[in-house]
Amino acid sequence: MNISVFSLHLEPETPLQFSIEELRSYFNKLSAEHTMLHKDSRAGFIHRYPVVQCKQIKSSLMVIGVGQGADLLGEIAGADTMLRIGTTRCMVSWQDREIRSEEFGITGTIRTYEFLTPWLALNQQNAKKFYDLEGKPERDAFMQKILTGTLTTLAKSLDYHLPRAITCECKVRFKRERIHHENVMVFLGTFRTNLLIPDYLGIGQSVSQGFGTIRCMDSGVPEQLTTMVTIE
Repeated sequence: MNISVFSLHLEPETPLQFSIEELRSYFNKLSAEHTMLHKDSRAGFIHRYPVVQCKQIKSSLMVIGVGQGADLLGEIAGADTMLRIGTTRCMVSWQDREIRSEEFGITGTIRTYEFLTPWLALNQQNAKKFYDLEGKPERDAFMQKILTGTLTTLAKSLDYHLPRAITCECKVRFKRERIHHENVMVFLGTFRTNLLIPDYLGIGQSVSQGFGTIRCMDSGVPEQLTTMVTIE
């Protein structure tokens, strides 16, 4: 299937006063208003997946819209080159020329993806299970199962019916970060899968806060030439 995507890059006028939380609040409010007014959007109405995602990737500040979120960002980018975000202003330094139609779904090709921002993969219960596992093989198998579930959830949240099972394998490392005054475990690294995902979409928990942003690293190889493990 195809989904509508639109992205833009921002540059704060006064970086020291800029707050990414204010940026997310700004777009969340606009997204809620836009959704109420445009439920018949040609981009498709998405119920469960965050349709506007604000991300800070190294020094780059990006906002990506999916479905009706793409319509919203397209309207904003067409009207303004400077946005008032809380106490500061942000210039739209780059944007897509038009709303893009991106393919999403199971293919006969295996592609490799990298995490550009930490993947928040584990809830409290699964984090305990991960800690209790002994040895890298057991932890790798556990994370592969979590990733399979995460990708399946992504497909369902975009109202995509899986014609067959998702296959995947991951090569990730964990580290601890302090998020919302709590120490949590996040993951970075790469994974391979037969699910085609547009660049810069987020997977896992707290996608709207920029976690789990991915990007494809290659053009893919035929699925029959790989030895992937399927976990259902």
